[in-house]
Amino acid sequence: MKKISFKNSDNFKDLESFTKLILAFNKRKYALFKEVAKRESWDQIYVNDIRYDLIRMAIMEFHISKGFFTIGDITGITDLNVRSIERFLKKLVVAGYFEKRSSKKDKRVVEYFATDKSLLMLKIYLNLLKEGAGLFNVSSEETANLGNMPAEDLKKYLDWSEEIN
Repeated sequence: MKKISFKNSDNFKDLESFTKLILAFNKRKYALFKEVAKRESWDQIYVNDIRYDLIRMAIMEFHISKGFFTIGDITGITDLNVRSIERFLKKLVVAGYFEKRSSKKDKRVVEYFATDKSLLMLKIYLNLLKEGAGLFNVSSEETANLGNMPAEDLKKYLDWSEEIN
């Protein structure tokens, strides 16, 4: 394998298009979250710190896979301390994105259930998926294959996400 050196900038010329794509995607992602943050009165830390984005994605995955999530599900995904995560969750509950309930199995465990308002996050990520596929020149069929779903189902979800309200 040929060693890549910073001294020989020709080695990196091939990466120029790729870095432009990644930059364009991340700028769009930031713009979408910033727009929603302004409209929903989110603190800017929750838009600018990628760790909260990872937590939002994990929350969606747990909500879809098991119907709720607990703080234990999302700690350890990032290096955020538990108090920061608790503060974030409290704001999400107050804003109406989630409902908090004691677990039926163990009353000491709090379970968070998504509300209809939390579907906004899913719409944002679907919108980003569509725009990212366009940027990377990936067809909807190829994108659906990545998610192991029929292309018609992906199209249905993408159409649903068109209007971020």
